[in-house]
Amino acid sequence: MVSSESASPAAEQSRVPGGALSRRQQFLVWLLLAGLPLSGLLGWMAAMSSEAMQDYQRLRDERAGIQAELEDIRLRHKQLEVDLLVARQSIGDGQAVIADLEQQLFRQQQDLAQYQGALVPNALAPGVRIQAFELMRTDVPGVYRYKIMVSRVGSESEMLEAGLYLTLQGKQEGEVVQVSLAELSGGRTKSLPLSFRYFQVVPGSEDAELRLPLGFEPEQIQLKVEQDGKVLLEQVMEWTETGVRF
Repeated sequence: MVSSESASPAAEQSRVPGGALSRRQQFLVWLLLAGLPLSGLLGWMAAMSSEAMQDYQRLRDERAGIQAELEDIRLRHKQLEVDLLVARQSIGDGQAVIADLEQQLFRQQQDLAQYQGALVPNALAPGVRIQAFELMRTDVPGVYRYKIMVSRVGSESEMLEAGLYLTLQGKQEGEVVQVSLAELSGGRTKSLPLSFRYFQVVPGSEDAELRLPLGFEPEQIQLKVEQDGKVLLEQVMEWTETGVRF
C-alpha cells in the first residue's frame, strides 16, 4: 500500500487552495498594476506635448503678426522721411521766394523814395517809414485789433533793431489825456520790438488788442521808433477805423 508521504507532485498542486494564484498569474497582475501609473504618465506627457504644440503655434502666429506690424511701421517711417524731405524742400523753396519778394519790395520802396524825392524833401534820406496802420473794431465795445507795417530806406545789408512805441491822445471826462501802449494792453506790452532788414508787420500776434479806458474818446495815434534812446521816427495820425469787424 502506498503511503500518503509518497503522493505525486500533481496531488500536491491539487491541494493548493482555490483562491490562490499561480506564479504566472501573479506576474500578470503585478505587470498590470505597474502599468497603470506608466499609462497615466504617458497620457500626461501626451497632453503636455499637445499643449506645448498649441503654445508653439500661438507663438509662431504672434511672431508673424509682430513681423507684419513691424514691416508696416518701417514702411510708414520711410514714407514719413520722404514727406519730411519734401516738406523741407518746399519750406526752403518758400523761404527763398519770400526772400526774393522782400528784396523786390525793398527795391521798389527805394525807387518810390527816389520819385518822392523830387516832391518831398528828405524822401531819400535813410530811415524808418510807417507804411501802413490798420485799426479794426471787435465785437467787444472799446476793444480794437491793430497792425502796423514798418519799412526803411537804406542799405540792403543793414538790419534795424529798435522799439516802436504807441500812444493814444484823446479826451476823457472833458480833459485831454494820453494813454500808453502799456495801459492799452493791460500791462503786457510796453513797446513793439522791431528787427528787420526790409520791412516788418507788428505786433506779431494775431490777437493783439488795444483796450480803451472807460469813457476815453481817442482822437490821434502817436507812433515813435527809438533805437538805444535815440528817436528815429515820430509820426502822428488821426484815429480812423479800417478793415472789417472781427
